[in-house]
Amino acid sequence: MMKRLFSLFIAAILLTSLANAQGGRGMDYSSVLGAPVVGEYTYHEEMVQGGDSVLLLTRIYLPEGEGPHPVVVTRTPYVYGGRGDNNALGREYARRGIGYIQQDCRGKGGSEGFYSPNIYERADGISLYKWLDAQDWCGDIGIFGSSYTALTGWIVADSLPDKVKAMYLSHYGVDRHVSCFRAGLFREDIMSGWAIDNAEEDIIRPPRKPGQPVGENYYDFYLYRPQVEADEAILGQKLQYYRDWITHTDYTDPYWNTGVWADLKNASRKVNVPITIVAGQFDHHEEGTLLGFERLPEEVRAHSRLILGAWNHSFQPTPTHVPYAHSRDFNTTSDQFKWFYDILINKVVPEKEILAYAIERDEWITLDDWPVKSAKNKTMYLSARKRGDKWNVLTLSEKRVGWKKVGYLYDPDDPVYATGGETVFTSQQRRGSREQPEAGWRDDVLSFISDPLKEDVAIAGTVKVRLKVSTDVDDTAFAFTLSEVTPEGKTYNMRTSITTLGYRDNLLGERQTYRRGKKVRIEIVALPIVWTVRAGNSLRLDIKSSNFPEYAVHPNKAGVWAKQAEAVTAHQKIYLGGRRNAVLELPLE
Repeated sequence: MMKRLFSLFIAAILLTSLANAQGGRGMDYSSVLGAPVVGEYTYHEEMVQGGDSVLLLTRIYLPEGEGPHPVVVTRTPYVYGGRGDNNALGREYARRGIGYIQQDCRGKGGSEGFYSPNIYERADGISLYKWLDAQDWCGDIGIFGSSYTALTGWIVADSLPDKVKAMYLSHYGVDRHVSCFRAGLFREDIMSGWAIDNAEEDIIRPPRKPGQPVGENYYDFYLYRPQVEADEAILGQKLQYYRDWITHTDYTDPYWNTGVWADLKNASRKVNVPITIVAGQFDHHEEGTLLGFERLPEEVRAHSRLILGAWNHSFQPTPTHVPYAHSRDFNTTSDQFKWFYDILINKVVPEKEILAYAIERDEWITLDDWPVKSAKNKTMYLSARKRGDKWNVLTLSEKRVGWKKVGYLYDPDDPVYATGGETVFTSQQRRGSREQPEAGWRDDVLSFISDPLKEDVAIAGTVKVRLKVSTDVDDTAFAFTLSEVTPEGKTYNMRTSITTLGYRDNLLGERQTYRRGKKVRIEIVALPIVWTVRAGNSLRLDIKSSNFPEYAVHPNKAGVWAKQAEAVTAHQKIYLGGRRNAVLELPLE
């Protein structure tokens, strides 16, 4: 039952968010799509051969008439409503002169075969586009998708027929390792939760207790040690693909650089048609989605677009504690239709555009390029000077501070739970920007708070925290949450991130060793943000060693996290003072 409920939730995201992406009111496609109706439509179904002998249900909406017709195409595992003419958006595309084609992924909807996530999408997709290329009624093609359906577009981007003229893909990362890991720690609430909810195997899904928030019934699974055995121990079924995900922690591991994941990683570098890429600043795929744009060939970037909104994976605006009315001004449904209408029907050659929503300013801004090249940075320093009565509520200073050592005890059996976060997904009530606990609420969290800002601080890019640390274990983690504090004293998270000593010098390298007690410098890098913190607000930086369930809990042992059967406590030390030892670096617009 839980699987069905969650799947319906996902279906609503993917099938209706495209219809009115920023939480629009209603499904009036006449006003959303804009273009006038030019005629009626036809609907029929074909069983198209996939990458092998398996036949895949392909749902086809076409404008009336002989053709050839321009068409847009998507492939999806999120199929509900049975067979037949039941896609309102497909009908309205076709009535406006553009065919609309949806193919059910292998093992889903009306398609044959067994659904194994990711594995068959390249071969099946290539087969579909070859078939379309041979159809006399099929003219120019546009490919679209969001989340997993965007994967089905990216994965074939290097093997498309000449009929394909444009793509429109949102909310999916082109680098699977980056989507799964941060410094060797698995993104539990995204990938583990997704694996449970989308497994076709006969697993036992953890029941949700009365009153328990959605997704939090999976926490016993996330916390099980060793995690590599959690599938059989809790779900009652071995999920080999999940075990592969959680045990290949190195970016350079052949697992991520051969087969389907190599195809995905290389896809954006081989795109040869204009593409619109849509990302959300509180979508868990933000990092990898932005990489899709960054890796495009220069000649393709010159005719492509990047849209960076202030929403989560469901296109729900976040944060909402600041003005956000204009975050809804960009509607992906109408924008996608216009993108394809201009290219497929009007034969327009698009120009490069990078559009980002500036949080708290409540406005969309145009950027020259991405990644943002910041003109300057604002540096703030972590100070041991206390703020108030609690020993662990300290000062974030605009001036360099004196030398001091601070620390805390980190117990993996009592992790810090995330309240809000940009890479939280299954735990719906923890997603996005949320009001934070009061500073000093736990002894294993150090809170550094600034004076009220004297002027606006327009952050645009990746926030970084640099620390000098040591510990008494063989490996451990250090994390941060950066928040803004309103004049009324309420605190809301802006960015979080984490690193480990094992990957302290290179997130995308191989695991390193650490000698107990050695002082080392680490850099913790957050996902990009465009956020103007208003004058009068303060900044708060929380330093800790866990942020569950956003990231796996580090057991304080060296080696692959998922293989550790036991955990030990760690005495963490942070060294303040000087120019580089403990700083917060904010990139300015």
